[in-house]
Amino acid sequence: MIQKKKLLMIALFMALIFIGTGLLTVPTALAGNWALGIKNKLNPIVTTRDDKGVWFIKGDDSAPIFDVFEAMGYAVATDRLWQAEKYRRMGRGRLAEVFGPDQLASDIQVRTTGYSDQEYTDGFNALDQESKDALLGYCAGFNRRINEVKKDRTQLPFEFQAVGASLGIDFVPEDWTYIDILAWATNMLRFFDGEATERGQIDNMALYQKL
Repeated sequence: MIQKKKLLMIALFMALIFIGTGLLTVPTALAGNWALGIKNKLNPIVTTRDDKGVWFIKGDDSAPIFDVFEAMGYAVATDRLWQAEKYRRMGRGRLAEVFGPDQLASDIQVRTTGYSDQEYTDGFNALDQESKDALLGYCAGFNRRINEVKKDRTQLPFEFQAVGASLGIDFVPEDWTYIDILAWATNMLRFFDGEATERGQIDNMALYQKL
């Protein structure tokens, strides 16, 4: 029971990262019953979509957490690879590389006030194994989709092609790492006033106590 609750909390955390940015909005072209997932004969994980395009991850309770989040990462990357690329760059201070000098201020702020790669690595190393498996599995799912796109460029989102053409480069997404996920999660937390520099959290708590 404890493991299931923890798994649910990690999944919700991952989902909220993308709900906050619209990444879980499924294109209508993907609506309908279909399935994808890793082919693990011992503990198969299958991701299905209903007729509205909402996706579900199903598998045996004994399935490894890594496999569950691998399927989740693959599904998100299949739908929203371009948006994820933008938000990854936002979290890492790398927007100006592809969007030009107008994004320098944002990049400078992130690189000045954000955490270093070493700090993210230290934070990752301090996590328990289940949390590490969830992050690594999520990255693996993203990278599985990226590898598919690299092999078949017809699956590359148009935005990559358009931006690449404007820059005169072959623009394809890099593999994801746990640092990318932690950086974007940090960005989202700060967006919702993670440092409590405003009264938003205090006001929310006061409202919660009245309800």
